[in-house]
Amino acid sequence: MNNPKELNQKTNNYFWAFAGLLCILLISIMARSIDRPFIGLHSWARAGDAWRARAFLNYDLEYTKGFSVWAVGNPPTENSNRSLDHPQFGLFTPALDMVVFGCNVRATRIGRIIRVVFTLLMFLVIVRRLTDDKTALLAGLFFVILPLTSYFGVRAWMTPMAFVAIWSYLTIIGEFKNKPPVKKIHQLILALSLFLIIQLSWEGFFYAMAIGIHYVFRCLHKKQFPQKSLLAILIIAPFSSMALNFIIMAAGFDWNWQKIVELYQWRSGGAEMEVHNWSRWFARLWEHSVNNFTIPVLIITFIYFTLGQLIIFVNRTNDSLKHLSCRQFPQFWFFLMPGIFQIFLLKGALWWHQYWETPLMPFVAIATALPIMLMTDILNKISTKTAKAAFVLAIGVLFIFCVRGTNYYYDRIDFPMKKVELFKMLNSQIPPDKQLLSFESFIRTQNKVKGPHYRPEIAWYLDRDITVAQSVEAIKQKAKTGKYPYYLMPLTRYDRQMSAYLSKLSSELRKSYNATYIDSEPSSPGKVGMPSYMVFNLKERKIK
Repeated sequence: MNNPKELNQKTNNYFWAFAGLLCILLISIMARSIDRPFIGLHSWARAGDAWRARAFLNYDLEYTKGFSVWAVGNPPTENSNRSLDHPQFGLFTPALDMVVFGCNVRATRIGRIIRVVFTLLMFLVIVRRLTDDKTALLAGLFFVILPLTSYFGVRAWMTPMAFVAIWSYLTIIGEFKNKPPVKKIHQLILALSLFLIIQLSWEGFFYAMAIGIHYVFRCLHKKQFPQKSLLAILIIAPFSSMALNFIIMAAGFDWNWQKIVELYQWRSGGAEMEVHNWSRWFARLWEHSVNNFTIPVLIITFIYFTLGQLIIFVNRTNDSLKHLSCRQFPQFWFFLMPGIFQIFLLKGALWWHQYWETPLMPFVAIATALPIMLMTDILNKISTKTAKAAFVLAIGVLFIFCVRGTNYYYDRIDFPMKKVELFKMLNSQIPPDKQLLSFESFIRTQNKVKGPHYRPEIAWYLDRDITVAQSVEAIKQKAKTGKYPYYLMPLTRYDRQMSAYLSKLSSELRKSYNATYIDSEPSSPGKVGMPSYMVFNLKERKIK
């Protein structure tokens, strides 16, 4: 007979071998176009993270005062705007990727892949201990291939640390099937992870909130008094971290606490929309869900929570099928709460941010795996071959739809490639201590509290300050200073009157300066275009 320990070792090897394959699959998907410029969906946010990370590396503490800054150039502009709407520690961590992998686009993507792989492994460990090996691996597969993961990944180091907190919490309260021994190290890990997730991102508070509420209701359900030490951790760790974030923000705002309130009101209300409208908001929620999880996945999860639960309930006393009860969703409310809290408490962020549904990803992955396992269990009673065929077919169909959904995200263009090439060219020709003279400011203001800053893609590729001049006289006066080697202007605008003015301005400037024509890039569904531009060389005037 085989030794039980040997059988257990074989099971472990089988599980971790497939877990390794899932990691390889995840890396291969997320490494797609690893050197691609910041032009894709949400290029604004991706370039913004990279820009702030570069600023940490480029500017000393005397300049930044320890805050993340929207700064360009060398030397940078005095008193540049600070990025204070996110926890500062979370904004600093992407700079570590650049320290290790270089100050480039690839570094940001390698760092993201590492974080997602760590999250996947923690997810597998948790689901495995709540269910079984096959369910965990299947849920892990969907975690990997869902478009939301495949394109966006996870929320920096906050998400993997949140899974560490979940693992330590479920270990402490004894919810895992194998009942691992509880040690003091688990409480220490829980306290540190709860503190850190809120230092890394505001979204971390929703995970901490879910853990705390889950524990309170668990104690009420079991009619038990809470453990004093555990309750203290669940209260002190997140709230002290939140308080520290608020103190740092207030210091950055010169102790104007009202700005913090305004930021919350902005994100909890209409945000980028002028007025919050619930019917349109729920339509956007559904639209993002379809893109993030695909229609077949949503249909399967709906069937599981309706017909699937009915099948499990009806057969709970049937000796031949009562084992189906193991296909109940483990810790249903616990996995659902972080996503619900995040989406509804900061509902304004959902308007333009598909990734705001990220906390629902583990929930959806498990809810997709369980109905397939349930179907396989039922069909096994009829025919093993039929069950295997249905299992493979279901995974194949979902895999195809997830790949199509991921391709849709990768095919989206939010920033024109020609504009990237334009600003890279200007960056290579303008010295670090010089500036670009431009008809456009390229300044954007999402919210008055956040303040104005350059569009991040432009700041990343230009890394020079931009000064606005819109008349021939102003341009010539600026050119005399020697501070502005080039003048950039578009040739067209949607407004006819402005287009006519631009045409006249271009004609006047061509009399005095040599110019380079930059062709336009047409827009199309899912692709942002660019008008044609003229770049005037202000270093040399034409000889009349």
